[in-house]
Amino acid sequence: MPPATVGPALPALAPLVPLAGALLCLVAAARPAAAGAMAVLAQAAFAGVAALAVAGTWEGGVLVHRPGGWGFPVGVVLAIDAASALMLAVTAVVFAAALAWSLVEPDPGDRGRTLALTFLLQVGVSGAVVTADLFDFYVYFELMGVASYALVAGAGRREQVEASLKYAVLSLLSSALLVMGVGAVYAQTGVLSLAALGTAGAEVVSPPLYLFSVCMVLTGLALKAALVPLHFWLPDAHSVAPTAVSVLLSGVVVKVGAYGMLRVLAANPGWVGEAVRPTLLVLAASTAALAALVAVAQRDLKRLLAWSTASQMGYLVAAAALGTAGGLAAALLQLVAHALTKSTLFVMAGTAIRATGEREWARMGGLQGSSPLLPAAGLVAALSLAGLPPLAGFASKLAIFRAMVEARAWWTLTSLMLASALVVWLMARVWMGLFGGGGSAEGREGRRVPLRAGELAVAAVLAALVVVVGVAAEPVAHLARTAARGLVDGAAWRDAVLAPGPRGEGREAR
Repeated sequence: MPPATVGPALPALAPLVPLAGALLCLVAAARPAAAGAMAVLAQAAFAGVAALAVAGTWEGGVLVHRPGGWGFPVGVVLAIDAASALMLAVTAVVFAAALAWSLVEPDPGDRGRTLALTFLLQVGVSGAVVTADLFDFYVYFELMGVASYALVAGAGRREQVEASLKYAVLSLLSSALLVMGVGAVYAQTGVLSLAALGTAGAEVVSPPLYLFSVCMVLTGLALKAALVPLHFWLPDAHSVAPTAVSVLLSGVVVKVGAYGMLRVLAANPGWVGEAVRPTLLVLAASTAALAALVAVAQRDLKRLLAWSTASQMGYLVAAAALGTAGGLAAALLQLVAHALTKSTLFVMAGTAIRATGEREWARMGGLQGSSPLLPAAGLVAALSLAGLPPLAGFASKLAIFRAMVEARAWWTLTSLMLASALVVWLMARVWMGLFGGGGSAEGREGRRVPLRAGELAVAAVLAALVVVVGVAAEPVAHLARTAARGLVDGAAWRDAVLAPGPRGEGREAR
């Protein structure tokens, strides 16, 4: 691996750019067109930050920023490696899709404030991704949660408020476990920097107590990642939220929980990963299979997609839990593939629900007559979710199955393959229900409305990305492999984060 490189302010720009976007949208809240223009500029700037992050970490480099010039252990260090660069790139694409969907809505409503909350959510996501400090991760995690609750509540309909309250209560439980775990880890090690946990965790007085502390952190993150049995908040929140918010929750927010688990496990000494691996594999395999089974029984289209998100998170966590370079690379590839695929499916679902006035997928038939773009985008995304070639979902699931075979995780592999078979059957049924037949009687009587060109364009662009990542997967796979090697080895990231800043090291650990 090449030596670590120290970037100037790029890691700091990851949360600062969306923060500026939130402030600009609030200032322009009274003028929806101006707020939309500010949002486009801010999102374009964030996409530029993500692109520079990918370029700077392409061969394994690490970009570091030390606010105030203070290094470890006094300063809070922000760092971008290949794994965080990949996550930033996914965040940029998914938030751009959600923003585009919001802007094509003819009724702006309270657009300025909604966009401000969206950028506040992006601050939380990007900050959690770039921070190298465990407590700061918790702070950004909380910010992400607060913005999510408000966005799920949407227009304030009863079912949205109810889902938001459920989400908030369970997320507060997640946050409580996380902060207690962080406090317990600090009490035993005297450090909060993720880069220092590998050494400090190997020298703790009571390894069982330290393991319990780390497990509290992992449990809080597993709740956000919707692992069984901590998944109950997800179906309501994802299904009743506005479409743009569903895209964000499924495309990015649940990924932050899994990303955090990956970071915490990679930062700790190897014995911690060995101890929790069997449990994580069982939970991940159970999540993939049980959530897919429940999805089969759903009639509400968005609720079905929400359950399938939980199922797909099982694949991601199972691959990451292996702890091997192949497993971590497969997990990151799954992160990208699922983010693009599920964003496409939720955009398709939102378009179909608005056009038909129905939420049950079996009553929406006949949409293929409105435009060929929507059924084509839906087919691409459905096949990708099912893991069929040559799409993004096939590339990620093939990598996951290969990693399982190499690790001889046969029971987990069997569960994932059974879940895949269920998803293939489910996606075939849903696509035929949406685009075959004549739909409900109400639809045939003329309650349907025309499809909007903007909605179709968003769905088509996302579907095209699903195809591109599947057909030309090597660039994404290269970055995923680079990230996996960096996580397994960890030396470049660790050295870059722990190096003294211009003002030197502090005297006391944080």
